[in-house]
Amino acid sequence: MSRNRTICVYCGSRNGQNPNYEAAARKLGLDMAAKDIGLVFGAGTYGIMGAVADAVVAGGGRVTGVIPDFLKNKEANEADLKQFDELIVTGDMHERKHIMFRKSGAFVALPGGIGTLEEIIEIMTWAQLGRHNLPMVLANIDGFWDPLLKLIEHMAGEGFLHTSHLVKPLVIDNAADIVDAVLAAWEGIDRNGGDAEIIEKL
Repeated sequence: MSRNRTICVYCGSRNGQNPNYEAAARKLGLDMAAKDIGLVFGAGTYGIMGAVADAVVAGGGRVTGVIPDFLKNKEANEADLKQFDELIVTGDMHERKHIMFRKSGAFVALPGGIGTLEEIIEIMTWAQLGRHNLPMVLANIDGFWDPLLKLIEHMAGEGFLHTSHLVKPLVIDNAADIVDAVLAAWEGIDRNGGDAEIIEKL
């Protein structure tokens, strides 16, 4: 398997109102560590972001954090950043997202805000444009992503998703099923004789 054995996790820098969101993040992190799948994420140490990273570290897993310099003092605690195996500080958000994309073998969106939505939508856009064929997962904890799924269905129905077959995120309701779903997606690509890789430089 030539791809990066990593999952990029997009999620909120706050915990949100529902305690199940943080619990899902911790479960995902522990499962990733147990299956030797590294975490790539935005290096925030608070909220759901911090929870998933803490869980990966607690499970003995690998963590790569990527954060713009201007966010270091807003979204991260310096002591917690030292726990990561790799910390990359970028000049801006665009560089951050591109590095995260390059280092990842799959993408998971846990609950989050506008930034989380923007990140997973960008990954879905790049898939639609044929720039990658990596697994994408919406962690639909307690139906969090249902409004987005309805919007995508509406867009398709109105004829705006001209290559809708490429925009097929896996919708997983239970955090315990996410890692197995990613592993199955990787195996499926291998069986079909392909590489889950970025197809060309963006």
